[in-house]
Amino acid sequence: MTIGQLRRFDAVLFNKHTSSRAVDIMKMANDLGLTTIYDMDDWIIDLPMYSVTDLSDDLLANIIWMVRHATVATVSNRVLQEKLRRIRPSVVIIQNGFDHQLLPADNDNWVEAQPPRILFSNTDGIKLVRFKNDFLQVVSDFMLRHPEVELDFWGDRFPEMGKIPRLRARGFLDNASYKQVLLETGYTFAIVPLGGREDPETLFFNSCKSCIKYIDYGSLGIPGIYSRTPVYEDAVTHKETALLVDNAAEHWACAMEELYRDRMLRDQLRHNAYRDTRTRYGLAGPAQVLLDLLHQAPEV
Repeated sequence: MTIGQLRRFDAVLFNKHTSSRAVDIMKMANDLGLTTIYDMDDWIIDLPMYSVTDLSDDLLANIIWMVRHATVATVSNRVLQEKLRRIRPSVVIIQNGFDHQLLPADNDNWVEAQPPRILFSNTDGIKLVRFKNDFLQVVSDFMLRHPEVELDFWGDRFPEMGKIPRLRARGFLDNASYKQVLLETGYTFAIVPLGGREDPETLFFNSCKSCIKYIDYGSLGIPGIYSRTPVYEDAVTHKETALLVDNAAEHWACAMEELYRDRMLRDQLRHNAYRDTRTRYGLAGPAQVLLDLLHQAPEV
């Protein structure tokens, strides 16, 4: 990106960028009087032990410089906002959302795949510490008890994948294609583990995350089981829009069995989650916040 190319734009958005090249681009954009926005949807300045990403001191310094020198810094939730305010005083929340017009889902015609298929997605290491081995054992045991079930895993491979029967690694797709596949597949339900209060050393990092999986899965009519963590406690109503489960083997095992055996419960959760996400997590509100920032950027 050159100064000549930057002159064609009114704003430049950086999403968790870390490189020296990104710093140079922000400097050029700021010199040209463009609005620069640094968006952070994870507390990447201090990654937890389960992360497969390793940021050097130089990359961390780049992040902090860009956060401080962007015209606007944005995050997706209040916990992350408060933390980032230690680096710069003004931080704006732009809530995650789903484009329900671009990818509409017919809530009167949900069809579950046969044989039954369960959805599990994850990037950058499974976000569990103390409960990780037990969680994987719960999933393996469930698959052994139900040989008719298939498990689709989307995301970064993890070492224990080969121990889970009938797990199919799906890898990655671009965001639009991924959501289209989820919509068309007819998943019976999704499992969404996330470290909670049993992992105090990573609780803050996990609390900085957004409830994007609930937003996506609810918008696509996929009922889910979610770890009882601050992120999902704020988003989900237990047994109304999803199942909230303590990170303990017996709780996860019971929840998976209950949701698998109870079609009426799945239908109730999928319909309620669909209505809830369409009501609370559309794009009109977040888009307006972004437009306001572009037209009247706050002082750094």
